[in-house]
Amino acid sequence: MKMRRIMLVFVFLLLIPYICSLAIIGIGFNALVLHSTSPFRTAVGAFVGAIIMLAVKATIQRPLNLLAGDIYDSFLQQILRFFSIRRRPLLQVANFILDFVLCTLATIVIRLLLPLKWIVGTSMGFVILVMFISTCLGAYIEYDNLSIDAEIKQS
Repeated sequence: MKMRRIMLVFVFLLLIPYICSLAIIGIGFNALVLHSTSPFRTAVGAFVGAIIMLAVKATIQRPLNLLAGDIYDSFLQQILRFFSIRRRPLLQVANFILDFVLCTLATIVIRLLLPLKWIVGTSMGFVILVMFISTCLGAYIEYDNLSIDAEIKQS
């Protein structure tokens, strides 16, 4: 697979949905929690968000492993594999800590950028729409390699 195509799939199928997931966590936390500016409540929300991000990463293991297998640049391959939850325990802990920090930042940035009316109103729908379109584009670009149909036909 060409490197340009791999990068398009990475951006549309993994990176944009990952950022959208962080935004959804930040919007959901700020919309649902009264006094969301409390550091303790922000930390608890980020902890729950990091657990949710682990669940999200479990669903992208197959595409992630397929993309990492097609890349010959070791740095980019390690970046892709860092998001894998099937790694050594030390990397899993580092991955969880990174998600915790990113979820904390997402809740704070959403709180600072958007007024409460938008947070409670339509912002979630726009983020989900962006995530949906991005995932559709990424899957369309690389359907042949990421689908299980090819494995079924080979059997």
